[in-house]
Amino acid sequence: MKSMTKNTQSAETLNQMAQKAFPGETCTEILELTEGYFNVAYLLRFDSGRESVLKIAPPRDACIMSYEKNIMYSEVAAMRLAAEKTDVPVAKIFFFDDSLTLCSSPYFFMEKLEGNSLFSLADSVPESVKKQIRRDTGMLNRKINSITGESFGYIGQPQMQGKDWYTVFCRMMDMAFSDAKAMSVDLKIPVPTLRSFLENSRSLFEQVTVPCLVHWDLWDGNIFVKNGRISGLIDWERSLWADPLMEVGFRTYGQDPDFLQGYGKECLTPEEQLRALWYDIYLMVLVAQEYTYRQYETTQMYDWSTGILTEKFAELNLRL
Repeated sequence: MKSMTKNTQSAETLNQMAQKAFPGETCTEILELTEGYFNVAYLLRFDSGRESVLKIAPPRDACIMSYEKNIMYSEVAAMRLAAEKTDVPVAKIFFFDDSLTLCSSPYFFMEKLEGNSLFSLADSVPESVKKQIRRDTGMLNRKINSITGESFGYIGQPQMQGKDWYTVFCRMMDMAFSDAKAMSVDLKIPVPTLRSFLENSRSLFEQVTVPCLVHWDLWDGNIFVKNGRISGLIDWERSLWADPLMEVGFRTYGQDPDFLQGYGKECLTPEEQLRALWYDIYLMVLVAQEYTYRQYETTQMYDWSTGILTEKFAELNLRL
């Protein structure tokens, strides 16, 4: 996927970064990994036999959305928390550098996980195995959500954090609306009406009192599988302290019963269903802007997200 936020580097710079991270080892091969949408990633092989994945944040002057600021810090912090506090399979962080001395953006080297993404294996994995993977994903996702914090909000943006989830979520929505306005993105829904709906929904969010670690991006492309079993969960960059119902597995346009069974929450209350609906809308407001901010080659993501956005806005209008 081509994207304006991918901060590709020369072979010379990549070798310098590798030498800093792994002194005494020589890099023998560098391959760019192309599945991601936001950061550029490389697979590096060394004469010692080591293999490591390198992720580099976007250029400092890249036009990114407000919620994407400092998310590489968020990713590293979330991965370290998950490794420390759970048995969730997560790649080990070898080296993190935000000094901006060798590279114009923060970067980190991590362990290369075995296996391939479930997305890339979709046609070769039997349905029965997929169902078990969904259940296991739900179980692992619950373990991630068991990690709690002191405040709600994006990990890498402490100035936007707070003790009250409703207040923080309103700030998040306002940032997203401001970003859309700044780039003249047509969300295809009446934003002032949506704001009034949010004001009327305060009591829904006041039920959430504990900030939980939320991965927020556990789609099939971020679930690694080897021999029919989950070998690792990747792309923690959008992790935040929030309501667990923000997780991909709870999206109302694509809820999977096997995920819900594995998570141990097969049925949502009416209030939880409404909060999940709000998180559908928030996510689609962001996805609808990616085409403009990253200058994708097609409008596929924009068309898909605004289609869901208009559908869910209509559903919210009926239910409030």
